[in-house]
Amino acid sequence: MKKFVLTALTAAASLGMASEALAGGRTAGSLLLYPEFDNRDGDVTVLTITNVSDTDAVDVEFVYIGRYGYDNDGTCAEFNREETLTPNDTLSLLTNNHNPQMEQGYVYAFARDGVANPVLHNGLIGNVMTIRGFDTIEYSINAVSYQGIDPTDNGNGLRDLDGTEYETSPAEIQIPRFFGQGHQIQSELILIGLSGGTQFDTTVDFLIYNDNEEVFSSEYTFFCWDRVQLTDITMLFYNDFLQNNTNHDPTESLGGHYETGWFRMTGALASSSSTDIADPAVYGVLVDKIASYGGADLPFEAGANANGKLLARSQDGTF
Repeated sequence: MKKFVLTALTAAASLGMASEALAGGRTAGSLLLYPEFDNRDGDVTVLTITNVSDTDAVDVEFVYIGRYGYDNDGTCAEFNREETLTPNDTLSLLTNNHNPQMEQGYVYAFARDGVANPVLHNGLIGNVMTIRGFDTIEYSINAVSYQGIDPTDNGNGLRDLDGTEYETSPAEIQIPRFFGQGHQIQSELILIGLSGGTQFDTTVDFLIYNDNEEVFSSEYTFFCWDRVQLTDITMLFYNDFLQNNTNHDPTESLGGHYETGWFRMTGALASSSSTDIADPAVYGVLVDKIASYGGADLPFEAGANANGKLLARSQDGTF
Protein backbone atom coordinates (compact mmCIF):
# COMPACT_ATOMS: atom_id res chain seq x y z
CA MET A 1 0.00 0.00 0.00
CA LYS A 2 2.79 2.45 0.88
CA LYS A 3 4.50 1.87 -2.45
CA PHE A 4 1.21 2.37 -4.31
CA VAL A 5 0.49 5.66 -2.55
CA LEU A 6 3.97 7.06 -3.16
CA THR A 7 3.68 6.06 -6.82
CA ALA A 8 0.37 7.90 -7.04
CA LEU A 9 1.84 11.01 -5.41
CA THR A 10 4.81 10.91 -7.77
CA ALA A 11 2.50 10.65 -10.76
CA ALA A 12 0.54 13.65 -9.51
CA ALA A 13 3.73 15.66 -9.13
CA SER A 14 4.85 14.75 -12.65
CA LEU A 15 1.67 16.35 -13.97
CA GLY A 16 2.62 19.61 -12.27
CA MET A 17 -0.09 19.24 -9.61
CA ALA A 18 -2.30 21.45 -11.71
CA SER A 19 -5.22 23.23 -10.09
CA GLU A 20 -8.40 24.78 -11.36
CA ALA A 21 -8.40 28.52 -12.02
CA LEU A 22 -9.43 30.65 -9.08
CA ALA A 23 -13.04 31.81 -9.06
CA GLY A 24 -12.98 35.21 -10.70
CA GLY A 25 -9.50 34.54 -12.03
CA ARG A 26 -6.29 36.47 -11.52
CA THR A 27 -6.07 39.88 -13.14
CA ALA A 28 -3.39 41.59 -15.19
CA GLY A 29 -1.34 44.22 -13.39
CA SER A 30 1.26 46.95 -13.73
CA LEU A 31 3.83 45.07 -11.63
CA LEU A 32 4.56 41.34 -11.59
CA LEU A 33 6.45 39.46 -8.87
CA TYR A 34 8.13 36.25 -10.04
CA PRO A 35 8.86 34.21 -6.90
CA GLU A 36 12.00 32.53 -8.20
CA PHE A 37 14.64 32.21 -10.84
CA ASP A 38 17.22 29.42 -10.79
CA ASN A 39 20.33 29.65 -12.97
CA ARG A 40 22.34 26.90 -11.29
CA ASP A 41 23.99 24.22 -13.38
CA GLY A 42 21.39 21.72 -14.55
CA ASP A 43 18.48 24.10 -13.97
CA VAL A 44 16.79 26.29 -16.56
CA THR A 45 14.20 28.98 -15.77
CA VAL A 46 11.85 30.20 -18.48
CA LEU A 47 10.31 33.57 -17.62
CA THR A 48 7.31 34.80 -19.62
CA ILE A 49 5.68 38.22 -19.69
CA THR A 50 2.69 39.10 -21.87
CA ASN A 51 1.03 42.40 -22.69
CA VAL A 52 -2.71 41.71 -22.97
CA SER A 53 -3.55 45.22 -24.16
CA ASP A 54 -4.96 45.33 -27.70
CA THR A 55 -3.92 48.94 -28.20
CA ASP A 56 -1.01 50.05 -26.02
CA ALA A 57 2.67 49.19 -26.23
CA VAL A 58 4.65 49.36 -22.99
CA ASP A 59 8.25 49.34 -21.80
CA VAL A 60 8.96 46.88 -19.00
CA GLU A 61 11.84 46.97 -16.54
CA PHE A 62 12.98 43.64 -15.12
CA VAL A 63 14.66 43.80 -11.73
CA TYR A 64 16.56 40.67 -10.74
CA ILE A 65 17.25 40.36 -7.02
CA GLY A 66 20.04 37.85 -6.59
CA ARG A 67 20.31 36.10 -3.25
CA TYR A 68 23.01 33.79 -4.57
CA GLY A 69 25.30 34.26 -7.54
CA TYR A 70 28.61 33.57 -9.14
CA ASP A 71 30.16 36.85 -7.98
CA ASN A 72 27.34 37.88 -5.65
CA ASP A 73 28.16 38.42 -1.99
CA GLY A 74 24.69 37.36 -0.83
CA THR A 75 23.42 40.89 -0.26
CA CYS A 76 20.52 40.62 -2.72
CA ALA A 77 22.22 42.69 -5.37
CA GLU A 78 20.15 44.11 -8.24
CA PHE A 79 20.44 43.58 -11.97
CA ASN A 80 18.19 45.48 -14.40
CA ARG A 81 17.05 44.83 -17.96
CA GLU A 82 14.51 46.63 -20.14
CA GLU A 83 12.26 45.27 -22.88
CA THR A 84 9.45 46.70 -25.02
CA LEU A 85 6.17 44.86 -25.53
CA THR A 86 3.90 45.84 -28.40
CA PRO A 87 0.10 45.30 -28.11
CA ASN A 88 -0.71 41.60 -27.56
CA ASP A 89 3.02 40.84 -27.45
CA THR A 90 4.54 38.03 -25.38
CA LEU A 91 8.16 37.45 -24.45
CA SER A 92 9.59 34.20 -23.09
CA LEU A 93 13.25 34.22 -22.11
CA LEU A 94 15.87 32.14 -20.37
CA THR A 95 16.90 33.89 -17.18
CA ASN A 96 20.47 32.61 -17.39
CA ASN A 97 20.82 34.50 -20.68
CA HIS A 98 18.85 37.54 -19.57
CA ASN A 99 20.85 37.75 -16.34
CA PRO A 100 23.98 35.58 -16.39
CA GLN A 101 25.43 37.15 -13.21
CA MET A 102 23.13 35.58 -10.58
CA GLU A 103 22.28 32.00 -9.64
CA GLN A 104 19.14 32.21 -7.48
CA GLY A 105 16.68 34.81 -6.32
CA TYR A 106 13.51 36.48 -7.54
CA VAL A 107 12.41 38.95 -10.21
CA TYR A 108 9.92 41.76 -10.39
CA ALA A 109 8.90 43.54 -13.55
CA PHE A 110 6.98 46.78 -13.87
CA ALA A 111 5.51 48.94 -16.61
CA ARG A 112 7.49 52.12 -17.29
CA ASP A 113 7.92 54.83 -19.86
CA GLY A 114 10.95 55.34 -22.09
CA VAL A 115 12.89 57.22 -19.40
CA ALA A 116 12.37 54.68 -16.59
CA ASN A 117 9.39 56.30 -14.84
CA PRO A 118 6.79 53.78 -13.63
CA VAL A 119 3.44 54.07 -15.41
CA LEU A 120 -0.07 52.72 -15.05
CA HIS A 121 -0.54 49.79 -17.42
CA ASN A 122 -2.71 47.05 -15.95
CA GLY A 123 -2.08 44.75 -18.86
CA LEU A 124 0.82 42.53 -17.75
CA ILE A 125 0.54 38.82 -17.01
CA GLY A 126 3.36 36.33 -16.58
CA ASN A 127 4.67 32.93 -15.57
CA VAL A 128 7.94 31.34 -14.53
CA MET A 129 8.75 27.71 -15.36
CA THR A 130 11.59 25.60 -14.01
CA ILE A 131 13.12 22.93 -16.21
CA ARG A 132 15.29 20.30 -14.57
CA GLY A 133 18.07 18.68 -16.55
CA PHE A 134 17.25 20.74 -19.65
CA ASP A 135 14.52 18.33 -20.79
CA THR A 136 12.03 17.86 -17.93
CA ILE A 137 9.48 20.47 -16.87
CA GLU A 138 9.59 20.43 -13.09
CA TYR A 139 6.93 23.02 -12.25
CA SER A 140 5.61 26.43 -13.21
CA ILE A 141 4.23 29.32 -11.14
CA ASN A 142 2.17 32.26 -12.33
CA ALA A 143 3.60 35.65 -11.44
CA VAL A 144 1.98 37.52 -8.56
CA SER A 145 0.14 40.43 -10.13
CA TYR A 146 -0.09 43.86 -8.50
CA GLN A 147 -2.48 46.23 -10.18
CA GLY A 148 -1.25 49.78 -10.47
CA ILE A 149 -3.26 52.54 -8.80
CA ASP A 150 -1.04 55.61 -9.19
CA PRO A 151 2.50 54.28 -9.77
CA THR A 152 4.02 57.78 -9.82
CA ASP A 153 7.13 57.55 -7.62
CA ASN A 154 6.66 59.41 -4.33
CA GLY A 155 10.36 60.28 -4.27
CA ASN A 156 11.80 57.22 -2.56
CA GLY A 157 12.70 55.55 -5.86
CA LEU A 158 10.85 52.35 -4.86
CA ARG A 159 7.79 50.51 -6.08
CA ASP A 160 5.50 50.86 -3.06
CA LEU A 161 2.99 48.04 -2.53
CA ASP A 162 0.98 50.26 -0.26
CA GLY A 163 -2.47 50.66 -1.82
CA THR A 164 -1.47 54.02 -3.28
CA GLU A 165 1.13 53.26 -5.95
CA TYR A 166 0.26 49.58 -6.34
CA GLU A 167 -2.04 47.09 -4.68
CA THR A 168 -1.05 45.86 -1.25
CA SER A 169 0.39 42.46 -0.51
CA PRO A 170 -1.70 39.96 1.47
CA ALA A 171 -1.69 40.06 5.25
CA GLU A 172 -1.69 36.28 5.39
CA ILE A 173 -0.51 33.50 3.10
CA GLN A 174 -2.56 30.28 3.24
CA ILE A 175 -1.14 26.98 1.96
CA PRO A 176 -4.05 24.52 1.61
CA ARG A 177 -2.03 21.31 1.88
CA PHE A 178 1.37 19.87 2.68
CA PHE A 179 2.47 16.25 2.79
CA GLY A 180 4.15 14.87 5.89
CA GLN A 181 7.86 15.11 5.18
CA GLY A 182 10.32 12.26 5.07
CA HIS A 183 11.78 9.60 2.78
CA GLN A 184 11.24 10.85 -0.78
CA ILE A 185 8.98 13.74 0.19
CA GLN A 186 11.11 16.84 0.83
CA SER A 187 9.11 19.95 -0.02
CA GLU A 188 10.52 23.48 0.05
CA LEU A 189 9.10 26.91 0.78
CA ILE A 190 10.09 29.99 -1.22
CA LEU A 191 10.06 33.09 1.01
CA ILE A 192 10.31 36.72 -0.11
CA GLY A 193 10.71 39.62 2.29
CA LEU A 194 8.78 42.62 0.96
CA SER A 195 9.38 45.08 3.83
CA GLY A 196 12.64 46.66 4.96
CA GLY A 197 14.80 45.55 2.06
CA THR A 198 18.39 44.47 1.83
CA GLN A 199 19.41 45.51 5.35
CA PHE A 200 16.71 43.48 7.10
CA ASP A 201 16.11 39.95 8.36
CA THR A 202 12.45 38.92 8.31
CA THR A 203 10.78 36.66 10.86
CA VAL A 204 7.66 34.79 9.77
CA ASP A 205 5.05 33.28 12.10
CA PHE A 206 3.49 29.94 11.16
CA LEU A 207 0.31 28.24 12.31
CA ILE A 208 0.47 24.59 11.24
CA TYR A 209 -2.59 22.32 11.31
CA ASN A 210 -2.67 18.53 11.21
CA ASP A 211 -5.55 16.54 9.69
CA ASN A 212 -7.51 16.67 12.95
CA GLU A 213 -7.59 20.47 13.29
CA GLU A 214 -4.84 20.54 15.92
CA VAL A 215 -2.77 23.68 15.55
CA PHE A 216 0.93 24.21 16.29
CA SER A 217 3.02 27.37 16.05
CA SER A 218 6.52 28.03 14.81
CA GLU A 219 8.64 30.82 13.36
CA TYR A 220 11.46 31.18 10.88
CA THR A 221 13.88 34.02 10.13
CA PHE A 222 15.43 34.60 6.73
CA PHE A 223 17.26 37.29 4.80
CA CYS A 224 15.72 38.85 1.68
CA TRP A 225 14.84 35.65 -0.24
CA ASP A 226 15.10 32.04 0.71
CA ARG A 227 14.14 28.59 -0.49
CA VAL A 228 14.13 26.32 2.53
CA GLN A 229 13.07 22.75 3.23
CA LEU A 230 9.94 22.59 5.39
CA THR A 231 11.79 20.44 7.91
CA ASP A 232 14.44 23.16 8.33
CA ILE A 233 11.64 25.46 9.49
CA THR A 234 10.30 23.04 12.09
CA MET A 235 10.09 19.33 12.88
CA LEU A 236 6.30 19.76 12.95
CA PHE A 237 6.29 19.08 9.21
CA TYR A 238 7.80 15.58 9.57
CA ASN A 239 5.43 12.72 8.73
CA ASP A 240 6.68 10.74 11.74
CA PHE A 241 6.04 13.65 14.10
CA LEU A 242 2.50 14.16 12.81
CA GLN A 243 1.81 10.43 13.06
CA ASN A 244 3.36 9.72 16.45
CA ASN A 245 3.20 12.97 18.41
CA THR A 246 -0.12 14.55 17.48
CA ASN A 247 -3.74 13.57 17.89
CA HIS A 248 -4.10 13.07 14.14
CA ASP A 249 -7.11 11.45 12.49
CA PRO A 250 -6.05 7.96 11.32
CA THR A 251 -8.98 7.81 8.89
CA GLU A 252 -7.64 10.84 7.05
CA SER A 253 -4.09 9.61 6.47
CA LEU A 254 -3.35 9.39 2.78
CA GLY A 255 -3.31 5.69 1.96
CA GLY A 256 -3.19 4.96 5.68
CA HIS A 257 0.41 6.12 6.00
CA TYR A 258 1.07 9.61 4.63
CA GLU A 259 -0.03 12.49 6.80
CA THR A 260 -1.27 15.78 5.40
CA GLY A 261 -1.88 19.19 6.91
CA TRP A 262 -2.05 22.85 6.00
CA PHE A 263 -0.52 26.07 7.27
CA ARG A 264 -0.83 29.82 7.31
CA MET A 265 1.96 32.35 7.60
CA THR A 266 2.25 36.05 8.40
CA GLY A 267 5.14 38.48 8.73
CA ALA A 268 6.05 39.05 12.39
CA LEU A 269 9.06 41.39 12.37
CA ALA A 270 11.69 42.73 9.98
CA SER A 271 14.85 43.98 11.67
CA SER A 272 18.02 45.79 10.65
CA SER A 273 20.83 46.93 12.96
CA SER A 274 18.91 50.15 13.62
CA THR A 275 15.23 49.65 12.78
CA ASP A 276 12.38 47.22 13.46
CA ILE A 277 9.33 46.98 11.21
CA ALA A 278 6.33 45.26 12.78
CA ASP A 279 3.97 43.28 10.56
CA PRO A 280 6.25 43.15 7.50
CA ALA A 281 4.83 42.10 4.14
CA VAL A 282 6.01 38.66 2.99
CA TYR A 283 5.17 36.26 0.21
CA GLY A 284 5.57 32.50 0.13
CA VAL A 285 5.14 29.66 -2.36
CA LEU A 286 5.26 25.96 -1.51
CA VAL A 287 7.18 23.71 -3.91
CA ASP A 288 6.19 20.07 -3.43
CA LYS A 289 9.16 17.76 -3.97
CA ILE A 290 8.41 14.05 -4.27
CA ALA A 291 11.31 11.89 -5.43
CA SER A 292 12.61 13.64 -8.57
CA TYR A 293 9.36 15.48 -9.31
CA GLY A 294 8.15 18.92 -8.31
CA GLY A 295 4.88 20.81 -8.31
CA ALA A 296 3.95 24.35 -7.29
CA ASP A 297 1.13 26.87 -7.38
CA LEU A 298 0.46 30.31 -5.95
CA PRO A 299 -1.01 30.23 -2.43
CA PHE A 300 -4.30 31.63 -1.25
CA GLU A 301 -4.28 35.08 0.34
CA ALA A 302 -6.19 36.93 3.04
CA GLY A 303 -6.29 40.55 4.19
CA ALA A 304 -4.05 43.42 3.15
CA ASN A 305 -0.59 44.53 4.21
CA ALA A 306 0.50 47.99 3.05
CA ASN A 307 4.12 47.72 4.29
CA GLY A 308 5.64 46.37 1.08
CA LYS A 309 8.37 48.15 -0.92
CA LEU A 310 10.56 46.92 -3.78
CA LEU A 311 13.39 47.12 -2.83
CA ALA A 312 14.78 49.37 -0.12
CA ARG A 313 18.53 49.40 0.54
CA SER A 314 18.78 51.93 3.36
CA GLN A 315 19.36 51.00 7.00
CA ASP A 316 15.86 52.19 7.97
CA GLY A 317 14.13 50.60 5.00
CA THR A 318 12.64 53.80 3.55
CA PHE A 319 14.61 54.22 0.31
